[in-house]
Amino acid sequence: MVLCQTQFISFHEAIKLKEENEELASKREIILKRLRDCMPEEAKSFDVFTQGSYAMNTGIKPLDGDFDIDVGLWFDMSREDAGPVEAKEWVFKALEGHTKDVKMKTPCVTVTYAAGYHVDVTVYSATNENCKVYLAKGKTTSKREEKYWDESNPKDLIKEIRDHLTDKDDRRQFRRVVRYLKRWKDVNFKSATGKPSGIALTSCVYHWLDIQKDIDLFNGKVTYRDLDALISLIRSMISRFQTVYEVEGGELVSYPRINVELPVSPWPNLFELMTNKQMVTFKEKLECLLDALEEAKAKSDPTDACEILRKQFGDDFPVPPRPMTGKRSVAPAVLPSTESA
Repeated sequence: MVLCQTQFISFHEAIKLKEENEELASKREIILKRLRDCMPEEAKSFDVFTQGSYAMNTGIKPLDGDFDIDVGLWFDMSREDAGPVEAKEWVFKALEGHTKDVKMKTPCVTVTYAAGYHVDVTVYSATNENCKVYLAKGKTTSKREEKYWDESNPKDLIKEIRDHLTDKDDRRQFRRVVRYLKRWKDVNFKSATGKPSGIALTSCVYHWLDIQKDIDLFNGKVTYRDLDALISLIRSMISRFQTVYEVEGGELVSYPRINVELPVSPWPNLFELMTNKQMVTFKEKLECLLDALEEAKAKSDPTDACEILRKQFGDDFPVPPRPMTGKRSVAPAVLPSTESA
């Protein structure tokens, strides 16, 4: 039996987004200056914050090189001060012409650069009588019912994910497992549609990860077992699928579905928009992942185990040369010092 912890740590270091893409970060500053200088007069005042996986410290390097930064605009206004699309039009007008590709999308305004990377700018109504924050949804061409203020708590979410678990080394395993699953998703779901979102997978880890580690009773040394953590998590996810029934062509058809809530209010189900057929594929891929993880653990040689794991996690997962393996015993891995607490 092997745990391949050394290889998992190396894999994590290879995929972890350690810092923002330097060129993209500079473009973001240009965008922010343009927003401050070119907002129409009727626009309300706003503050800026970074959001998304980079802010939550769970980002990974994109396989396709399409780096992105998520920027939130925290407008000092209530929902009654402006409609959601009206507020997004302030942003769109300020950014229009900055590149050849500036689009208003349902959740944000996106500025795309010729090099392939992009900046997503989202608009929030942050001063409401009920003390709630709302995200502007919809675009100019949307139907009336598709233009609305949607309750959201991006700053609370960032804090909840970043501060999850009290032990800093447990928190590191949590972040590693999130990143493993995100890369697994990128490798195994080639289509742009029909795949679980990064925040949905992050929330699965948040709710269902059982930290796996050994503590030496004599010297107190802690050894983490990421392979076991993944096996436990995926088993837990698969066990939470429930059967739902739909009438199709006059026949009753069953499908598996899983729900996972965002860790903060209003706690939406993050798998809600996946279709039943997409859920079938998701469950099948999770079952394949679990089979691979268990098969890898059962191997006596880490080379064999890592070859199995590479098929699930991609070419960044290292495979040790066979001549260097010898008789393998489970060796503790040193946690990387570059990971923040």
